[in-house]
Amino acid sequence: MIERYEELRGYLPGLQKDMPECYGKLAEIFEHQVFELHLGEERGRKTDFYIPYMMNDALECYLVLRDAWMTGDYLELDPEEYPIQGQLAWRDDKSALIVKQGKENVFTIWFAELTEVFQCYQYHRIGHFWVQGQEQWRQLVYMVGTVYEKYQYLGDAACNTEEQAFMRLIEFSPFRYWSPVGESLDDRYPSTREGALCMKEMALEAGDKGYARLAGIYARFPAGFLKRKLAKKLCSPARQGLYENIYEKIRAASLKYPKRVYGEELDGKILGERKRIHQKLHRAGFSGKYPVYTKGNVQIVAAEEHPFTTMEAEDFTFRIRFMVSRCRKEKEMGRNCGFFSGRGREGRIQEDLDLLLGELEE
Repeated sequence: MIERYEELRGYLPGLQKDMPECYGKLAEIFEHQVFELHLGEERGRKTDFYIPYMMNDALECYLVLRDAWMTGDYLELDPEEYPIQGQLAWRDDKSALIVKQGKENVFTIWFAELTEVFQCYQYHRIGHFWVQGQEQWRQLVYMVGTVYEKYQYLGDAACNTEEQAFMRLIEFSPFRYWSPVGESLDDRYPSTREGALCMKEMALEAGDKGYARLAGIYARFPAGFLKRKLAKKLCSPARQGLYENIYEKIRAASLKYPKRVYGEELDGKILGERKRIHQKLHRAGFSGKYPVYTKGNVQIVAAEEHPFTTMEAEDFTFRIRFMVSRCRKEKEMGRNCGFFSGRGREGRIQEDLDLLLGELEE
């Protein structure tokens, strides 16, 4: 049974109310003009075609046209310039998806079955760094936003109870002030009282009563000056406990899901790279286990970038970056402590481990 059937049938003529929900997702893809087509494994004249529904660092959800073949060609055209339209049709016992790309192109995919692949994955080690400064918070904003978006699309099926306890942090504007991309996130996510109360609860759990009090005030009076004040206060070393509390909640929720599996070759390469890093850091006098290592007043946290298991760009591969923290005193040490503002603190991202170790020896 398809939800929003009356609305969606206008975006995919031929849609029927009693079809499986995956057909509703196909209609949503045409509704939002995000149709993409990827070739799967070929088996003679037939193959599988993949249509991504939602793909991010925490989730891979896509539709599969099974035992399919195509007449005409799919062209990679900008849907803003060439609006895309879809239609379902049948001939004898075969199903067809007819796709028009503006007035320029039409192609038809004949298929035996439409199915959905839906799998959540771990994401707590993910590190995409596009903006300098306060990378420790930007990393958390990225993770929380990733969880929030999969919930928006797929609801309870895509999020466990632990994730639902923290995902509304993204609705707290001072938190998402530390955008992981080079633009504001305010147009992407709403600002709500619930988001501020979620942050207040996190701060109370961390014993940060001062920040909890301000978050509570912001829940009632979300003034611009208070937003800026709360965002800047996240840079203070006084927020170390709050930061670690949020991170540990993200980590615990993420560990409920499996790791991505790429096959023997790439899985072996990933394990080998982690082992190489572990050995090099221990030889350099660091202690700890992957991904967190310390030596005196220096801490290194390894953060990873993972490709999708399917439909990934050929030039995107697994890689590791290093979050390097330095504090004045060992007693100040905490996860990514050097990224917080303060005298004697330094936090930076390094991509080359050998170069990093050479710099630390100087």
